[in-house]
Amino acid sequence: MQVHASVFKCTAADGSVVFQGSPCVSGDEAQINMLFGEREAQKPLALLAGSWCELGTSKVLDGTVYRDETLSKTWVFAENKMTQHIQQGQRHDTFNYNIRQQTGNFVIDHPAFGSGQVSWHVRRYTEQELVIAAYGNFTHLTAGECDVAMVRN
Repeated sequence: MQVHASVFKCTAADGSVVFQGSPCVSGDEAQINMLFGEREAQKPLALLAGSWCELGTSKVLDGTVYRDETLSKTWVFAENKMTQHIQQGQRHDTFNYNIRQQTGNFVIDHPAFGSGQVSWHVRRYTEQELVIAAYGNFTHLTAGECDVAMVRN
C-alpha cells in the first residue's frame, strides 16, 4: 500500500489562504483531493519542448476558446528557456524568458508576466495539443509555429 498526497497553498482573491490537493487554478477556486491508498501509477508528463501556436484562451478547460484574430503568438519551449514570437500586423516582437520547469508546470520570473513570479500549470499535453493555466484562464496551443499551424486548420 502506497500513501501519497500533494498539498498546495493558494491565496484566494479575497486574500485568504487555501490549502488544496491540486495546483492553484484561480484566486477564487479551491479543490481538495486527498487520495490515500493504492492507485495506478501515472505516466509523468514530459517537460515542455518545441514550438506551439497559441489558439486562444478560455475561462474553463473545455470551454469556448476566444482568439484575438489580430495577434499571432508562438511559444517556443526549451528546458530552461521560453521564447515568444508575437506578430500583430507588420510588427513582430520576440521575447526571451528564463523558466524553471518541473513535470506538469513551469515558472516564469519576469515583470512582463504579472510583475513577478508566475507559475503555469499544464492541464493537457499531447503531441498536438497543449493547454496551460495561469491567472485563472486556460491558454490553448497547438503544435507548430503559428503560420504553419493556421494553414492546417
